[in-house]
Amino acid sequence: MPTEEVSDSLPNAPGTYTLIMNALASIDVRVGALGERHFLKGLYTYTGSALGQTVSLRTRVARHLRGAKKRRWHIDYLLTRVQTLQVVYCVSPRRLECMIVKALGDESNSNVVVPGFGSSDCSRGCPAHLYHHPKTTLEGLVRIVTSAYSANGCESETIVVSTR
Repeated sequence: MPTEEVSDSLPNAPGTYTLIMNALASIDVRVGALGERHFLKGLYTYTGSALGQTVSLRTRVARHLRGAKKRRWHIDYLLTRVQTLQVVYCVSPRRLECMIVKALGDESNSNVVVPGFGSSDCSRGCPAHLYHHPKTTLEGLVRIVTSAYSANGCESETIVVSTR
């Protein structure tokens, strides 16, 4: 699905989102102040929020999916090198990001590859907001992510961005 269609299908409302991405091979990426980091081949989840006065799920996810942009967040560096497959999101003004991250981190087949990735402003002590899921299928990972949202009282929606 083209980026514009994905963006247009997202609500112009506050919420939490999880990008499901695929690294087709192991890669080295310079991630801003974190420096050069190694990312293993496989599926990843990155969870973020769009809760500001001037930001919505539509604008935040559209920014992530846009190719050309000023690199501001850790995820901006990685997104240039991986394929974004799906976006899972939940409309809610509640701060759910860290609870979703904790649920994904508790999943037995998840690993923190880069400590502090996406969590430098996290006040809840998350080890990272990016997890690698090396032994999980895409279908299984979507179920895990949507279950994490449900367990936190938020009904999620899923948008397919790209097929493998």
